[in-house]
This record gives sequence, C-alpha cells and structure tokens, in this order.
Amino acid sequence: MVLLHTQQTVKYFRVAPVAVWALDYCLTFEHEVCLFTSIGPSWNIATVLFIIARYSPIAWIINDIYVTLAPQLTMGTCLATYRAAGITIFLMLVATEGLLLIRTLALWHDNRKIKRILLTVYLLVVVSLVTCGILLEIPLKSVCVNTSTPSSVKDATRVERLIMGQFVSSALFELTAITATLYHSIRLRSTGVRTVSKLVSTLWKGSFLYALSLLVISVANIATLSLPISDGQNGMLDVFQGVLHGVLASRILFDLRAQAADRNEEHTSNVQLTSYVSRFTSQTPTSVPHENNA
Repeated sequence: MVLLHTQQTVKYFRVAPVAVWALDYCLTFEHEVCLFTSIGPSWNIATVLFIIARYSPIAWIINDIYVTLAPQLTMGTCLATYRAAGITIFLMLVATEGLLLIRTLALWHDNRKIKRILLTVYLLVVVSLVTCGILLEIPLKSVCVNTSTPSSVKDATRVERLIMGQFVSSALFELTAITATLYHSIRLRSTGVRTVSKLVSTLWKGSFLYALSLLVISVANIATLSLPISDGQNGMLDVFQGVLHGVLASRILFDLRAQAADRNEEHTSNVQLTSYVSRFTSQTPTSVPHENNA
C-alpha cells in the first residue's frame, strides 16, 4: 500500500509540471510576442537559446507523461524515450545556462579576465553534459529489459548517476554565476563605489535571484536522484527542474530585454554596459567602446 502511494506521488510530481509551464506561458506570452516583433526575422544567439529553453520542456513533458502512463514499453520504445529525454535534457541545460551566462557576462562587460573564466566554466559544463550523454548509451539496453535482474538494476543505477552528473554540472555553473555576481558587488564596494546605476543594480539582483533559484531546484533534484532506485522516489523532481529551468531562462531574457529598452534612461557613463546588454536582446546595431583589461 505504501509502495503504491509512493508510485502515485511520483507520477503526480512528474506530470504536474505541465500546469506550471502552461501558467507561465500564458503570463509571459505577451512578452514573447513583443520580443519576436522587435527583432523581426534576424535572430541572435540569445533568441535561439530562448526558443530552446522555452519549448524544450514540452518535449520532455510529453515524453515523460507517455512513459509514466504507458502500461509497458517495448525495447525499441524504451530506448527511444530514454534517448529523447537525454537529448532534451542536454539542449535545455545548455540553453538555460547559456542565457544565465549572457546575463552574467553583461554584468562583467568590462573585465576580459572574468569573462574568459565564465566562458571556460560554461564550456567545461557543456563537455561534461556531452560526456554523460554518450556514456548513457552503454547501459540503456540492459535498463530497457522487461525482466528485473541484478545486472539491470545496477545499470539503472548507473543511468541515474550519469543523469545526476549532468545536473551536478549545471549546478556548478549556477554556483559559479552566483559567485561571480557576489564578487562583482564586493569588488565595486571595495573600490569605494557606494552608488551604482539602476541597470547595474537590476543586473545584480536579477542575476543572483535567477542563479540562486536554479541552484536550489538543481540541488533538490540531485538529492532525489541520489536515492536508491528501490525506494521508487529517485528522479521525481527531474521534470519539475526541467520546467523551472525553462521558465526561469525565459524570464532572464525578458528581464534583459526590459533593461535594454530602458537604457536611454541611464547616465552616459553606463553606455558601454547598456550597449552590451542590448547586443543580446535586439539586433539594433550598437557601438561598444574598447573594453578594459581589468
């Protein structure tokens, strides 16, 4: 009875995120229309990342609902669903962390050294995601076997650990973004800067809030993935994390676009930062002054 109750709870956690995604989509649809109206047919990297982060959770939700509600999967169907989920996880994490990277780079627009560090960490995360995805192919056939054997349980645990590795990589980049944001604030105050522009202040608060929210759900998901498979509760938050990553990634771009739209209200001393932000949120040509090698 307890096991049946646990299974039902896990099913709810894996299906319920569709309501979260649908609600956020309705609330932000106007922002999306304004975004595509303003950029026209010319897309930049932020737009591509936005589309992936915004809509990849749908594929994951559909795939997971099918797996959750289907009575029994054949070998071919099982392999297809696992591979589809793996591709979706990879694209979603790359896009979400990419948008967070863009926002953090905008904050450090005048420091090449920090920008190189952020880009290096991001690339290492992408490499880790690809490596885990490739290694996932090895034990999949054993996992998709209908009969449960010690070997299949061992391989299923290995699959869960590799998926967990992808989310750990994502969490490490989110922690890096939080650290970079806090360091930026401490650095300015240590140099005697007590007041900052509205744009910089908004970037601080937004970057910290988004990165912290992503990190919290990532840690919670990692905790559930570390549970034994026999408990039946492992991975119950992975779809929820995927949806929240997509939702927050969309908010990151919408927020950046709103800040870029208000750039004319900023003091002329912030023209470099506002130009840097607008580069990722519109296709309007802007001139960016030479960066400092701080």
